[in-house]
Amino acid sequence: MSILLLVLLTTTQTPLGQLWKLPLLIEHFYKHNKQEGVSLLKFLIDHYSAQHKDADQSEDEQLPFKTVMLENVAFAIVPNILKIHFPLTFNIPIEIRLKEIYTPQQHLCAIFHPPRHCALV
Repeated sequence: MSILLLVLLTTTQTPLGQLWKLPLLIEHFYKHNKQEGVSLLKFLIDHYSAQHKDADQSEDEQLPFKTVMLENVAFAIVPNILKIHFPLTFNIPIEIRLKEIYTPQQHLCAIFHPPRHCALV
């Protein structure tokens, strides 16, 4: 699941999302290769130069890395955890005092009887 989220974030929030357009590049290259017989290197140089203008300009603008927009790139600055050790000790004696004779709560012995001491079972 974490790998899926990592791929999703990197392809939507970084220019690596342009790799999804590679099939358009291949299809456009085959179209030009069929019509003009250009090599892949000549095609890339021609289509990624600033002077390239031809009849299929709208298709050329959809090629990967032709227009890269960095809109949602954010940075998170996480400071180091500051650990402070306070060598303070509190010497408070803890005492638990119980009555010598323990009697359970009267209202827990019987609900509909008048108050009396319950016998321990």
